[in-house]
Amino acid sequence: MLRIKDWLKSTFWTPLIGAFLVHASLRSFFLIAIIYFCATAYSFVINNYFDVEIDKKHKEKIKLNINPLAQGIISKKGALMLLGILLFVSLVLALYMDSIGFIFVLLSICASTFYSAKHIRLKEKPGLDIITSGLMFGFFPFLAGVTLAGGGLNFPIILVGILFMILSSTGLLAHQTIDYKQDLGNTKTFAIKIGWKMSCICLILFIVASLLCFEIICQFFTIERWLHYSILIFLIFCFPLRYIKEIKNII
Repeated sequence: MLRIKDWLKSTFWTPLIGAFLVHASLRSFFLIAIIYFCATAYSFVINNYFDVEIDKKHKEKIKLNINPLAQGIISKKGALMLLGILLFVSLVLALYMDSIGFIFVLLSICASTFYSAKHIRLKEKPGLDIITSGLMFGFFPFLAGVTLAGGGLNFPIILVGILFMILSSTGLLAHQTIDYKQDLGNTKTFAIKIGWKMSCICLILFIVASLLCFEIICQFFTIERWLHYSILIFLIFCFPLRYIKEIKNII
């Protein structure tokens, strides 16, 4: 239910990068890691909880056992108990560390709740789904990491948060593009709304936007040349190619 493999190598590290940029202590790193382990897991558990009926129709997800709730392996009561524990741990620890950081953690959790919750379902509102994903996995977690570690907010830090927002939005759009055929007729997404070809074009535009944002950020920070080039290579090749390879397999 926690779907750890889906986020441990990606969105989980966003708040920790924010903490690193403001020279967080080892203790702060440890607490922020716990907070966002719970907060990120909450996002995926609540998504599973409200996506039960949709996931039952998704043959690939059933095959991979992505949503145990959809297969009846666990009960709704058990899922709600798990959500309560994750919510309690993340919010109590965040409040203990910093009041502003707590607000950003709360915003992350609210965004992930509104993204999946019945009657709101931002994930089924084309355009808002992409923006919400960028906020809940990129912008809010990064600023939470900065503030929970004792750092302040300024224009360069906000710009880095925007970069992470773009990357998170790109990730969701890529997944929507990959799942296009499976989602068609079952749910509403930004990719379904604009069509498969336009989704691929938007992916390229998002990648370009991330490069431009990074270059603007470099004007405010002293970055070693090797690190500058390494991040550029990641943004140009490593990050998008992971999704492009999957899209090619579909073609």
